[in-house]
Amino acid sequence: MGLRQERMADEIRDLLALNFQGGKLSDPRLEFVTITAVKLSADLQVGTVYFRTYTDEAKDNALKGLQSAAGFFRKQLGRELDIRRVPELRFIYDNSLENAANIETLLGKIASEQGDSKD
Repeated sequence: MGLRQERMADEIRDLLALNFQGGKLSDPRLEFVTITAVKLSADLQVGTVYFRTYTDEAKDNALKGLQSAAGFFRKQLGRELDIRRVPELRFIYDNSLENAANIETLLGKIASEQGDSKD
């Protein structure tokens, strides 16, 4: 990602995160949502928004809530950002923590197997 993409993505992430503070959103599906990252396409027309929820059970409802609030978010971004076209927002659940835990488990298994074979 280029420098302009990174800056714009960081600014979008920060602006979206502000919407979740102070009760600005009335949708109960979005109560426990945290925006973790935003990645923009090279032409800055599509923004992929990564989010997490406090519980795994809430992620499907949160995704539906985010998709229904996408127009509201774009309107907010249009007011705050100095750009011609506000990117289309796509929402994806951020499962990087689960992936990291799986990798850690696999590395632990490998380490224990190597320790057993040395004996």
